Amino acid sequence: MSRRDSARPRAEGAEGWPAAEPSLWRHGDFRLYWGGQAVTVAGYGITTIGISVIAVVDLHASTMHVALIAVAGKLPALLLSLHAGVLADRYRKRPIIITCDVLCALTLASIPLAQFAGQVTLGQLYAVAFLVSAFQVVGSNASISYLPTLLRGEQLKEGNAKLGATNSLADLAGNNLGGLLVTVLGAARAIAVDALSYLVCAFCLLTIRHREPKPAPRPAGSSHWTEIREGLDYTLQTPVVRSIVLSNATTSFALAASSALWSLYLLRELSWSPTALGIVMGAGGIGGFLGALLWRRWERRWGAGPVMLTALTINPLAQIPLVLVGPGTAGQAVIGACLLIQTGAAVAHGGLQRSVRQELCPAHLQGRAQATGAWLASGLRPVAAFLAGVLGTLLGLRSALGVITFLLCAPLVILWRSPVRGLHPSPVPAFATEPGVVTQIPPAGAGSSSSTP
Repeated sequence: MSRRDSARPRAEGAEGWPAAEPSLWRHGDFRLYWGGQAVTVAGYGITTIGISVIAVVDLHASTMHVALIAVAGKLPALLLSLHAGVLADRYRKRPIIITCDVLCALTLASIPLAQFAGQVTLGQLYAVAFLVSAFQVVGSNASISYLPTLLRGEQLKEGNAKLGATNSLADLAGNNLGGLLVTVLGAARAIAVDALSYLVCAFCLLTIRHREPKPAPRPAGSSHWTEIREGLDYTLQTPVVRSIVLSNATTSFALAASSALWSLYLLRELSWSPTALGIVMGAGGIGGFLGALLWRRWERRWGAGPVMLTALTINPLAQIPLVLVGPGTAGQAVIGACLLIQTGAAVAHGGLQRSVRQELCPAHLQGRAQATGAWLASGLRPVAAFLAGVLGTLLGLRSALGVITFLLCAPLVILWRSPVRGLHPSPVPAFATEPGVVTQIPPAGAGSSSSTP
């Protein structure tokens, strides 16, 4: 769909409802954005496995060293998220995304170059994990808040669903391809493929024809910290947004702790091969694809609140087999099936909560609202990864993962006691009367698109 077509008023259908939008697959700029995102997600799966194999297999890293690599990769979210939001609201977002993609590519390329020149070290892994994560924090924040400049209304929700489904398939392909490439090429050379994926994404964004609107000028006397506070105030003073973000933060803490030990536990204690790790992790991609395809249908039938609560109930239940099964093919099949279910629920919850928050957020707060949510959800991840390393060292990996599984019940309690529980389907869309003022809490499938993450 051209820019001229997208500017035309939508035709009215039966009973005054807007007629169906043309398929997003005819929207050239969205296809480029979508393609770039899919390529980088696939590449990320390769690097996740590659760095784990270099640390555990090649460098014989201890439990604490593996946890510290996870800490390095999660620390930038705490340090930079709020500042990334201000950056995205002050300047056009597309140049920010492209710059960060190129910097990620150059940083990842240092690993195969170091292997060619001598040997990769743990210090380099710490640095690469930190820098790539830092560029991703800034670029991802700009990328998420850039989408509402391309799409509006129902197209925005459809775009979120399509991105969720495609990213899940890309994650599946990346994890499976990652295990294969690490086995065939070696971990360092496999990571070079991820570096190329960032350059592909930068090229896709560079060829988008859409003219991004110039950000509104800042009020006189507005400072960097004043703008950060505006994003925090909006997030913490809007009841639905606040409860969703706090629930996300608790989930993020528990999953960050789990991910710090996951690969080490499977590779060392359960004696999995890198190929088996990639295949089983890829099962999550299938689940995510199904969750992304189905969440809009579920929301229309049962409402955003019940669907999100159900997804959070599934999360800890699907984690339990991880700490119960033993080595062997049967254990791999069980963990793969549970990961499929868990990831499907997580993607459904993620797409739905993002759409709810997008509908409530005024346009001038796009970057800061996304950044504040990311900061609150990600800020404790380094602490979680560090504590996971301590627990793993003191209690053993299996017992530490058992404690983490219990923590996954907390997000459900937070959301159950919040206004989100009352988000049910409504036949009449609710709209904000002015930026930041909502006259009625809308279901995720209704309303306009002045958005956030």
